Amino acid sequence: MKTKQIQLKYRPKKISSDCFKLVESKIPALKKNQVLVENLYMSVDPYMRLSMEDGADLDAWKLNSALDGPSIGIVVDSKNKKFKEGDIVESMSGWQEHFISEGDGFIPYISLNTAIKKRIVPNGLNAKDYLGLFGISSQCGYFAVNNATKVNKGETFVVSSGAGNVGMMASQVAKIKGMRVVSSTGSNHKAEWLKDNLGIDFVFNYKEQSYEEALKKGCPDGIDLVLECASANHMSACMPLMNVGKTILLTGLIDIYDNGGKVKDFQNLEFLLYSYLTLKSHVFMDYLDYYDNFIKDVTSWYLSDKLIYKEEIVEGIENAPSALVSLFEGKSHGKVLVSI
Repeated sequence: MKTKQIQLKYRPKKISSDCFKLVESKIPALKKNQVLVENLYMSVDPYMRLSMEDGADLDAWKLNSALDGPSIGIVVDSKNKKFKEGDIVESMSGWQEHFISEGDGFIPYISLNTAIKKRIVPNGLNAKDYLGLFGISSQCGYFAVNNATKVNKGETFVVSSGAGNVGMMASQVAKIKGMRVVSSTGSNHKAEWLKDNLGIDFVFNYKEQSYEEALKKGCPDGIDLVLECASANHMSACMPLMNVGKTILLTGLIDIYDNGGKVKDFQNLEFLLYSYLTLKSHVFMDYLDYYDNFIKDVTSWYLSDKLIYKEEIVEGIENAPSALVSLFEGKSHGKVLVSI
């Protein structure tokens, strides 16, 4: 039996589908305590651009080897008493149609690539929801508003890249908590969707309005919480508008990931001092103790139509590279998954 996987050919200066290759190989026979998993879906996420570089915070992807990333799959053969055929399992072994694992030592998203965990799929949901609705970026958005800091009804919450999965989740959690939500996005179509479908209070297209101009208009009473997903320039523009003693959570800077990974300029840093602000890196793994609460809340909100979830499904592992590239071209809307 043969399988396919995506490998990285070289470390690019700018991401493109050309730096990846599709490789076919034969699956070896299973040994004792091993299972064979057929991946159903894999996730593509902005952080993966950092995995393409040497010297980044994340371990670099090896050249000419199977890549890693979140995936959900089904056990198709087992010589391990802990797993049976038909079990749904989650792993960090994406970018390949099949993989072999002993399935031990699973810690969500920070495990060895082939460590796997069984997942029970509740009624009304799908196995792929563990990558999207319940995945890394959804956790990041939920924990930002629910756990990382104290928020109050009526306060103003600002999130960049609101049509991405982190922003989409965080905005809705903030609305459920009674906050006023302001978001940026990169197209008029996405802006209209955020207003009409998610009920975001003020949305602007940063390609048509400056951050400074739009945020002043959208935040007449100042800003109480920022979740920065995209841009140091956006965060700079928020600083003078922050209310005293409030918090900025920094979870990503997607606009630098494919441009050398460095912030070249940052304005208004003095307001960190003048307004007694807290600037805090926001890492979803800091809040995994609250994972069960996250699953409970998001399941309840989603099944009762209090939470809207948008995803794009790209068909075929051969199209996984272009799916990742789309994140940096502003073409994606919502969570991007690859159906393997």
